[in-house]
Amino acid sequence: MIKSNIHIGEKIGLILSEKKLSKAKFAKLLEVKPQSVDYLLKRKSIDTDTLYKISMLLDYDFFDFFRIHERDFEQRNFDIIPAKAKVLIELELEKEDMEKLNLKQKIINKFETFRNKIPS
Repeated sequence: MIKSNIHIGEKIGLILSEKKLSKAKFAKLLEVKPQSVDYLLKRKSIDTDTLYKISMLLDYDFFDFFRIHERDFEQRNFDIIPAKAKVLIELELEKEDMEKLNLKQKIINKFETFRNKIPS
């Protein structure tokens, strides 16, 4: 199982400091005891509902710490690499453009090829 190296309690503590919000005031906003805030700030991870509530209260997107950035995605090793990829593009063409591209006949040919591959 892949785990993050993010200590979310520390991140929340930093934002509380930046916003100059005391633990007592934060506890009141969260509707918990001040001891619960101390415990929360020591936690490496917390449940998503709590993190969402904290994000809303502090007007800060803590989930951003967990976003997979493009560079992280490129560095991962994938066991499965598809042999083909399907790309769907929707275009709006005028009739004359369709005729120039011979799309109608190409679509008919594709369906015929597909139909011929189906065993009887």
